[in-house]
Amino acid sequence: MLLGEITSPDLPHYAASRYVIVPVGALEPHGPHLPLASDTMISEHFARLLADEINGVVAPSIAYGVPTTPARLGGIFPGVIAISGTTFTTLVTEILDSLVDAGFQHLILVNSAIDNRPFLQEAARLVTRRTPDAHIMIVHWWDVVGEDFRNALAEETGVARHNDHHAGTVESSLVFHISPQAVRPDLLPADGGEEQPRRIAYDVYPQPADTTTSNGIVYTAACSSLELGKRVADQVARELAAAVLRELPIPLSP
Repeated sequence: MLLGEITSPDLPHYAASRYVIVPVGALEPHGPHLPLASDTMISEHFARLLADEINGVVAPSIAYGVPTTPARLGGIFPGVIAISGTTFTTLVTEILDSLVDAGFQHLILVNSAIDNRPFLQEAARLVTRRTPDAHIMIVHWWDVVGEDFRNALAEETGVARHNDHHAGTVESSLVFHISPQAVRPDLLPADGGEEQPRRIAYDVYPQPADTTTSNGIVYTAACSSLELGKRVADQVARELAAAVLRELPIPLSP
């Protein structure tokens, strides 16, 4: 069920008995082979699956995020269409407040852009402080994949987890599965894009040239496949629903 397809008179019924799920993404470069809206596509996919599992309502996506740091993107590439952290926090806070005002008390943010995280947390803190009856859960898809599953994938593909980040093997595979018509696997470098730039654990502005990639794949997508993406998506969908039902159960009506 999509929130935008509910009529005004019917809204109180849905709000009183269902979860509302807000997909959160970003518009930013994801290598030469993935679309700019990859994060939003992933969040929307999991939001729809989650709604089917938990009888939820899917709100329109928040498709603009905060700017991801160049270090996470592998450098500076065209396509970062973003808003400031202050604006993003205000936007999310006001959307959550409106959903609470509409009667929803169990709200789930499904996020796929890591730099959104602290601002989503701040928005949730502000809303729940003002409205103690509101219950908000923020879920990032990579947090529910499971350690054993990720370790098994790394062993199977030969791609170490420290080499699999932005536009890498797992994320590329997810988008290949979720939106195959939007990807350009023909533009994926023959070696998968694997590079060995100098890696640093701190932030430097401007980013040192020797810490950047040439294509924005951090650091390899060599083993990406639609089949791998389906396995990851199925795993996330199962664990996501289980996590929500465990942490944010809606009490049964008397």
